[in-house]
Amino acid sequence: MLVGAGFGNFIEWYDFAAYGFVAVFIGKAFFPNASEAAQLLSSFAVFGVSFFVRPLGGVFFGPLCDRVGRKRVLVLVLSIMAVTTFCIGILPSYARIGILAPILLVLLRCIQGFSAGGEFGTNTTFIAEHASPKRRGLSASLVPASATLGVLVGGVVVFALESFLGSTAMQDWGWRIPFLIAGPLGLIGLYIRLALEDTPAFKALEASSEVESKPLVAVLAYKRGLSITAAVTVLYGVSYYFLMTYMATFLSKVVGFSSTTALLAVLLGGAVALVVLPIAGALSDRYGRKAVLVTSAVAHILLAVPIFMLLGTGSLAAAILGTALMAVIMAPFVAVSVALMAELFPDSVRATGVSLGFNLPIAIFGGMAPFIATFLINRTGINFMPSIYLVAVSVVALIGVLFLRPADLHGVTAPPKAPSETKPEPSAPVGS
Repeated sequence: MLVGAGFGNFIEWYDFAAYGFVAVFIGKAFFPNASEAAQLLSSFAVFGVSFFVRPLGGVFFGPLCDRVGRKRVLVLVLSIMAVTTFCIGILPSYARIGILAPILLVLLRCIQGFSAGGEFGTNTTFIAEHASPKRRGLSASLVPASATLGVLVGGVVVFALESFLGSTAMQDWGWRIPFLIAGPLGLIGLYIRLALEDTPAFKALEASSEVESKPLVAVLAYKRGLSITAAVTVLYGVSYYFLMTYMATFLSKVVGFSSTTALLAVLLGGAVALVVLPIAGALSDRYGRKAVLVTSAVAHILLAVPIFMLLGTGSLAAAILGTALMAVIMAPFVAVSVALMAELFPDSVRATGVSLGFNLPIAIFGGMAPFIATFLINRTGINFMPSIYLVAVSVVALIGVLFLRPADLHGVTAPPKAPSETKPEPSAPVGS
């Protein structure tokens, strides 16, 4: 059940991340009259615009998930993402249809953002409600782990294409291939998600006629949960997107590595994150969510600037070490945030609460992170300026986590126990 949801999330994020890895080629194809720096800024601006639609997706799909069930929304959001990603792959460039090309690109990215706005809250809710209480942190780490795997596969596809085709063919038509792959991947994911069963928690709400009819209104009673979710999301978004989407551009355009070398370094960093994510989730089950989150936030504050200075030295070994260190401090925060967000809201408004608390800050801080980083460097000429931004959002997240208290957690209705289980499992510790 959890693997099925994770595979769907993998496909969703392969689709969404493909854009970031070919941003340079997209900038030239859809904004040819701009300078190279303006092309890159324009491409990342389109990347960021899609994030500003995510809150609308969260407002629509979160309450829908709490009203009609987790499975139906999981199927719907994946279908939308796969279709729009495939359409980007066949979209004519500026040379073919002029100004209409970037307009359609923005429209398709906005639809993608709308879909992604429903994916996180719904998938987080689905996995948390199917997980054993003792292993909810470990199970919830599947959300960022499957997303990271999707990003890595997208990166491997782009890396292989660039190595085989070369930059000229990639610019002419090769950049379209990662998007076209979304079609068959979407069909596979749709088949898997159609076979899923809804969660025990939602089935219990239906059986007792306690499904919330107005979750968007009801969730406003959980202001602390929404506030803590938003504060945590600020660091979640910036740290994750710095490593998984912006870092390849930073290493190639700012530091001076070839695009394939830069992408390889990021892929290695992502591989490190894949190892650390479940470990961090398991540690939060044992020692509490708060302890792991505080440790990770403090690590960001202390190490972000040194890591970016290391990345900027121009050494390949330093680039690999830097991305690995970024993954090590990022993964614990990302992994544990997911379980925490699910536990901040009761069953009846969980998807709505996670969707609302997550999508607005991820849009403002996460989606615009590549654009802000590029802008800061272009404006100041200082290569490690993005790390200052990362430190600032880490402070915000740390404050939010320090305000967390046991009473803020509402728990999750446990799934049915196997016949051999006789003792109730305690809820995961908060660590406060």
